[in-house]
Amino acid sequence: MRVALPTGPSGRRRFIVSLFAFVALFAAGCRQTPVAPVDIAEGDACAACKSTIYERQYAAQFITKDGFARKFDDISCMVQFSKKVGANNIAAYYVADYATGEWLPAGEASFVRSSAIKTPMNSGILALKDKAGAEAIAREYQADLLSFADLEK
Repeated sequence: MRVALPTGPSGRRRFIVSLFAFVALFAAGCRQTPVAPVDIAEGDACAACKSTIYERQYAAQFITKDGFARKFDDISCMVQFSKKVGANNIAAYYVADYATGEWLPAGEASFVRSSAIKTPMNSGILALKDKAGAEAIAREYQADLLSFADLEK
């Protein structure tokens, strides 16, 4: 099958402009949207234990590669549930900063774990953006200071 290309300078120019526009639109459509945490709405339930998420300072979430957010009432729920989903299917992990309630990437947080700390599912795990703050809480509760990689083990 032969395709007839436009002839003449104006025909070629239109063809090249059209081809460029098609390639630009195709490339724009292939761009991935940035992954961002989603807010917890009143009545949202933990994807793992099905408890209502009441205390944001202990909450966590991950976003799957297909863009679906799964929310959790306790960091331990997220860690356990992510093993079922598989790390290769997760685009990003987020935890609430215990001090401010703001979302932060789990890899940037410092984690404190102690049985003396009461959390919704009794994991005793807190996430903090401020490492010095995490160290102070760890000293106060004789707690472990961990990274997200430590929790995933």
